[in-house]
Amino acid sequence: MRLAPILISITALAQPLQAQNDPRLIEAVRLARVGLGDSARAVAGRVLNATPQTAALYPEALHTVALVAATVTDKRLYLQRVAIEYGQSDWADDARLELTQLAYAERKYDEAVRHAERLLTDYPLSEHRATGALWGSRAAFDLRQYPLACQWAAAGLQGAGSDLELRNQLDFQRQRCEAALQAASAPTAPPTPTATTKPGGPGWYLQVAAFTARSTADEVVGRLTRAKLTSLVIQDAGFYKVRAGPYPNRDAARDAVAAVKRAVGGDPFVVQVK
Repeated sequence: MRLAPILISITALAQPLQAQNDPRLIEAVRLARVGLGDSARAVAGRVLNATPQTAALYPEALHTVALVAATVTDKRLYLQRVAIEYGQSDWADDARLELTQLAYAERKYDEAVRHAERLLTDYPLSEHRATGALWGSRAAFDLRQYPLACQWAAAGLQGAGSDLELRNQLDFQRQRCEAALQAASAPTAPPTPTATTKPGGPGWYLQVAAFTARSTADEVVGRLTRAKLTSLVIQDAGFYKVRAGPYPNRDAARDAVAAVKRAVGGDPFVVQVK
């Protein structure tokens, strides 16, 4: 999978990460930025291959290879190596943030939440905590984990400092989270009764159907209501009977038979309630 379609959605909001220190790696990043990806990967690869894994430069080289990678798979692989194998290096928090953003761009929200949590837990002094909190909050929100999303948005705001754009993004996210959390915790209104179980007033009705379950009778009433036909349910001898009406006279009830049959089928017949 190529990187551009996935990463373009996160580029605009990503806080600039730590710049490379080694001149060769700086040149590799520059080449990638001007569209010379193959050259960038060749330069970074030579540095990585020539550097002992125990050297301080090695995690920086790994991170640079990830930055200039041609595919999502390669990028994830090298970032994971930095985050896991060199978790105490200066580049580990950068890698965790980039893994969070990458997982979010791929809609792997569970994975994004895990990486954000590691960033916020393992690197309390990282300059990327506020940005990580933003992306973690977004992922938690999309998983409907609203309390966690609110918590991270608030934490991000506390650490955003003077970065106005980042603060605006976090504040917007906080408002989304709080609104969703409030809606989720609001008591559910009791359902509006769809029909009565009383016989209804005197008049002429169409007997539509009789059921042993009230829920089935209510379903039929709902179909009649959607067809703009008045109806009710009466309880009689262990059955829930659906009746359409009332109608002013027998003829009016008979005239409504066709409309009732179109709405719910069956073979409705006229009854009189005195």
